Amino acid sequence: MIPTTLVGSFPLDYNRENIKRALIDQYEVGITFPVLPQLRDFVYMYVEPLVNKGVLSHEHLGYEVRGDILSVEPEPPEDIVYAVDIAEDLGIKYRLAFTGPFTIASRLTPKGGKLGDIKSSLLAHEDLFGELLDYLVEMAREISKVSHPHVVCVDEPVLSVIVGAKSIMFGMEPNKVTQALDRLLGQFKSPLRGVHVCSRLPPLLKNILLPLRNANFLDHEHSDIPENRKYYSREELNSASKALGYGIISSRNTRVEEEQDVIALAKEALDTYGAQLAFLKPDCGFGGMRGFLKGKEYEEIVLRKLKILVNVAKGLGEQE
Repeated sequence: MIPTTLVGSFPLDYNRENIKRALIDQYEVGITFPVLPQLRDFVYMYVEPLVNKGVLSHEHLGYEVRGDILSVEPEPPEDIVYAVDIAEDLGIKYRLAFTGPFTIASRLTPKGGKLGDIKSSLLAHEDLFGELLDYLVEMAREISKVSHPHVVCVDEPVLSVIVGAKSIMFGMEPNKVTQALDRLLGQFKSPLRGVHVCSRLPPLLKNILLPLRNANFLDHEHSDIPENRKYYSREELNSASKALGYGIISSRNTRVEEEQDVIALAKEALDTYGAQLAFLKPDCGFGGMRGFLKGKEYEEIVLRKLKILVNVAKGLGEQE
């Protein structure tokens, strides 16, 4: 069987019962590396200590920086700690989703800046971004003390926004972005460490992700974005010692796929990348489906999609 995993979010209310439910359901369906479920905003869960201490003010469009970020001691998110206890009691090899520094910085604005405007965010302020990065590196170190994930993935959806064909917004250099991601990933000792970037992949992104020293897989959307399916060559991944997390299930479309269509996409992935295929997965998290079926999205859509994912991965593995 080709390994399977998930990206992070689910259309479930945030409470302990649902964290346990989403984790155990993945395990029972047969997902190889169940993700620790994200049932609340994936930025807030990592900046909550800063909000609680008044260093960040949580506004409708984002967060305003009102104090010294480095004055606050990072604390592992309570939902991660709770999910880790369940996973390790069951002996599950799990995936930890860690929201990356660039994505978090895009939601933070210095005092007096325009909330919700990425051009006013911490990405435009090198000194404040550096403080946030230091804070998140320490957060990663603290999480690594209370967890033992088999897979760690730094989620950086904003990189598909700020990285272009030949340059990066705010005058950032590709090697500086790589170094920041490597610092964060270096806090974990997991066998599989990688970066997830969703949406259509810009050409310059290769120059950031392939040189990563502390990552051995890269994770993207392929089901909903056909342009990504041959973004890398097998040779590029092999020479950079990278494998690929390949999306074969839509996380946007609420229609449950026909299994034969997913089989065809999985075969295309295997034909294109062969041994460089790390695992099969949904494109991204399922949190965006919340409310589509008035609370029944999880049972009627997500679980059905996960069963198809596992069936396809098993079937493909038997044919190898």
